[in-house]
Amino acid sequence: MLKIKGLKKIAGETKGLKGYYSGEYLQLNYDAKTGEAWTDYHYSLGQNSWCQYHDKNVLRCGNISRPKTMKEIRVMIEQKMLEREIL
Repeated sequence: MLKIKGLKKIAGETKGLKGYYSGEYLQLNYDAKTGEAWTDYHYSLGQNSWCQYHDKNVLRCGNISRPKTMKEIRVMIEQKMLEREIL
C-alpha cells in the first residue's frame, strides 16, 4: 500500500467545498519521492486555473470541488500513479 502523508488534512480542507458550480476547488498534488500530498486553493468558474510544479516527482492528481473522504483522496492519487506507471 502506498504511503501518503497529509490525507487527513486534505479531507478536512474539502469539508467547506460546495460543488463544481461554486467556482472553488482544490488542486490535489502528490510528491512521489517524499510521499507528501497537498492542495492548492483556486477559484475559477470552469476550473481553468492551476499551479504548475517543475519537478518530475510532483504529480497533479486532479481537482476537488466537493467534500471527499481520505479514502477517496487516496484513490485519486493511486489512479494518477497507475496512469503514470509509477505504482
